[in-house]
Amino acid sequence: MSEGTTLVPLAPPVPLTPPAAHPDFPSAGPASATKPAYPVDLADGILALGLVVLGFLFWDWILPRFGPVGGNSAGTVFATFFPGLAVTLVFLLGVAGSLAYFAVRQVRLSRGGLVGAVLVILGALPYAIYDTTPLSIFGGLVLVIGYVTWHAYAGRTAIAPRLGGLTPVDALNQGLVVPVKNAGAWFAAIRGLARGKKQAMQVIFALVGVVVAVPVIAAVLNLLMSADTRFGLWMGWLGDYFARFDVWGFLWKLALGLILALYLTALAYGNAHRRGTDVITPEGVARWSGAVRKVAVTAVAAPLAILCAIYVVFFAAMGSYLFAGFAGTLPGGFTYAEYARQGFFQLSAVAVINLVVLGFVYVAVRRQAGRYPVGARVLGGVLSALTLLLVATAVSKMALYISWYGLTRLRLYALVAMVVMFIVFGLVGAWHIRAFRVGTPVAVVLVAALLGLMWANPDGIIARYNVDGYLSGRIETIDVNHLRGLSAAAVPALIDLRDRGDATVQTEAGQALAQWQTGCAAGCAPVNPPTGRGWTSWSWQAERATGLADR
Repeated sequence: MSEGTTLVPLAPPVPLTPPAAHPDFPSAGPASATKPAYPVDLADGILALGLVVLGFLFWDWILPRFGPVGGNSAGTVFATFFPGLAVTLVFLLGVAGSLAYFAVRQVRLSRGGLVGAVLVILGALPYAIYDTTPLSIFGGLVLVIGYVTWHAYAGRTAIAPRLGGLTPVDALNQGLVVPVKNAGAWFAAIRGLARGKKQAMQVIFALVGVVVAVPVIAAVLNLLMSADTRFGLWMGWLGDYFARFDVWGFLWKLALGLILALYLTALAYGNAHRRGTDVITPEGVARWSGAVRKVAVTAVAAPLAILCAIYVVFFAAMGSYLFAGFAGTLPGGFTYAEYARQGFFQLSAVAVINLVVLGFVYVAVRRQAGRYPVGARVLGGVLSALTLLLVATAVSKMALYISWYGLTRLRLYALVAMVVMFIVFGLVGAWHIRAFRVGTPVAVVLVAALLGLMWANPDGIIARYNVDGYLSGRIETIDVNHLRGLSAAAVPALIDLRDRGDATVQTEAGQALAQWQTGCAAGCAPVNPPTGRGWTSWSWQAERATGLADR
């Protein structure tokens, strides 16, 4: 320090204060979770309200109805009436509502969306045409899944451009991811509708107008009821209906309908606004596929080769016994029932296992230079060919059994399932020879098989085959009780049996027809008409069968 230098005491440090926030550069604050924003307008509000109505109708129309059909010494006899026409109407309203909403949102319907709408409608129409069967329940579940997945094609947000191997991924995306990502869409739409002062005032004016018009409406109704007896009866029936109105049933169906409306609103809103539809992408699926393809081809080659060798030895050991069904002959020491039952379901199970094995190998095996390994392709092709032979053997056994003992639902469904499996393995085998987009034809076969079975009137086929076989002498005996357990499709065949069979069979067929008409077995006094049957259970086939049975 040199002479003459003056020490200046340091001022205390001035605390630093953050600069004032600039409008273009807002200060960073603590991170806070914000609710997702849902831009909505009047169309979204109408959709939300309309889907509440549709949700209520779904539960009110689709659920089975119970009612008394007669009584005996043990008490009242009840029956279950499953929906028919109601199923068709619910899905027609659902498809129409979604199409209208997409049109308002200016989402142009693609070819896939049009085809999907046609498929959903084709799946819903049989409920109004044919009487309900166990297949209807399974078909209804598939119909619900198809309707939900169809929104991806209608909204042009599908991961897969067409039916194929990625269709299950689209079903997962539409059934779970999109609704979850848009869970608040219904509430946003209702709030937006409530904030619209103009629309709210219109609703208020409409309600006020209805209240003011009540005296006028009452006076007009009273005069019209006095002027026409039939109209008076209609109004009396309407009054009785409201007198018997089930308030609690209405409320719980409305609550379930609201839950369904939340789900469907999120589904339609997400696809129309493309919100949450890109969580699962084709690139993501490709990355996942690459991540799981870690198994070396040598690890699967040995098990596949062993399986193929086992099947070859099996065919060689069984020889003529196994293939007797192709010739329509019965091996010695067997009845037809024993021959068909011994092996059919086991062979069917083996075919399913082989399909799972081939699917696992395709998904898990490591690619070589981006290609499916040659070893896996050759062994997979051999396994497919051997499985085709197994399936054909199982089909021949069941066909031989049916030719002697007739059809039942289980036999017909099993036979159709094996034929479909045969076609699927044929396609898979062809893919192993020369690669192509095998997922699309497989999906088309599965959809066509289900729609074809629903439109083919399976109960009618069963009843007609059995009755014609018995009357012609091809089938020695006939189980009338089994025919009575079928749907209304069996009535024309039962009438033929009543008119053309022997005395005992005629009596049994007549009793079966009487029980089908009333829902009561022998000794039961029927209620006419059954109080549980309503328009929701109506079908053209049941209506026609009732007219035939009354003759």
